[in-house]
Amino acid sequence: MPPATDSHSDRLTYEPLSAAHAPGLASVLCDPRVYEYIDAEIPTPESLAKEFERLAAGAPEHRARETWIDFAVRRRSDHTLIGRIEATVIERNAEVAYLFGPDYWGCGYGRESLRWLHQTLARRYGATDSWATITPANRRSLRLVEFFGYRETTADTWPILTSYDPGDRVFHLSLRPAAKSSLG
Repeated sequence: MPPATDSHSDRLTYEPLSAAHAPGLASVLCDPRVYEYIDAEIPTPESLAKEFERLAAGAPEHRARETWIDFAVRRRSDHTLIGRIEATVIERNAEVAYLFGPDYWGCGYGRESLRWLHQTLARRYGATDSWATITPANRRSLRLVEFFGYRETTADTWPILTSYDPGDRVFHLSLRPAAKSSLG
């Protein structure tokens, strides 16, 4: 079945993540450079498939307040899988994350994907606020959120964040219509 018409942007297609994406994303997401700023083991193709299967099942019962949104990102021109984007939505707050293979860094795919994700979160899930947690040394990711106008916040303003690690910087962006520049 072809993806819904709103499941693509200019150069990219977004597919609900499943274990079937693991073989195509293994060469992209099992690269050690992807995890330079992430406190996680570098996955194997097998562990990637298990993780994608778990994510596709949605939030477990003990996290029932959360909606997990996970997409594989594919280039439209040649159908190559280049990474993934995700969000955890709690009430009207969405915590976003993204992983792209190093061969696709600096090509504008992160910007294009995050713009699409912002629009999807606001339209489909009613999210009014987007949050990102970033390791201070990850300059590429810092530049990406700054491009969209995310502002660094203090701990007293944070909602429940699911991927915050001590020392991370936390950023906020309003997805409300008045923040048109963040969506368009």
